[in-house]
Amino acid sequence: MSDVDCFQLTDIGCVREHNEDAVGFWPHEDGILFAVADGLGGHNAGEVASTLALDVLAREMERAPGHWPVLKRLRRAVQEANLTIYQKGITVPELSRMGSTLTATAVVGGTLVTAHVGDCRLYLLRNGELTQLTKDHTWVWEQVQYGILSPEQARIHPRRNVLTRCLGHNLIVSIDTLRLDLQSDMAAIVRGAKPEPACRALIERARDAGGEDNLSVQIAAVLSCPVSTNNRRWWQRR
Repeated sequence: MSDVDCFQLTDIGCVREHNEDAVGFWPHEDGILFAVADGLGGHNAGEVASTLALDVLAREMERAPGHWPVLKRLRRAVQEANLTIYQKGITVPELSRMGSTLTATAVVGGTLVTAHVGDCRLYLLRNGELTQLTKDHTWVWEQVQYGILSPEQARIHPRRNVLTRCLGHNLIVSIDTLRLDLQSDMAAIVRGAKPEPACRALIERARDAGGEDNLSVQIAAVLSCPVSTNNRRWWQRR
């Protein structure tokens, strides 16, 4: 099992009246699971959806047979979260059409596996370079992929927050997954900020920039793992 240093923060931001983000991480005997979700819907429905997403994710990962591959466990847990939010949305009028994004990452041994729906992001910081591993399930991201919009245009487009995929709006949701082998990150931990102060610095920077949305970030640094000794760290944010 990898030795992982993990920290997380969520903040209401400077504009919103409610925080509809949810973050969590859960150590297990064979590794660690961490996730970030951003709810959507009227009144408190967004907060309900994001909380449900994480609650069901953690429960189903705990219930899944240990001999199942971690990817199978993660995909099933995310589908169960989608189904729970969908059913709640069609049976409780005030929660109608609520939904949530979800980016969930499991670390088992020297392997990282992610299941992703929506526009929360998983980043990899390696050898000083930051790379976005997930793709945004948004209208503007699709336009960038088609060459219709440039990345610069997408950042300021009025439809930049329009989701094309989320939990709770359909009976079955399409889930993006990725898998990568981990490498140790001892040198990066020594050279840079540890996860807790790095989380606090990122939240503060976002608030200084206006904080128009809820702000959530998780940083997990691999201190040691059984596969290699090169530098690797990953973090995910909303």
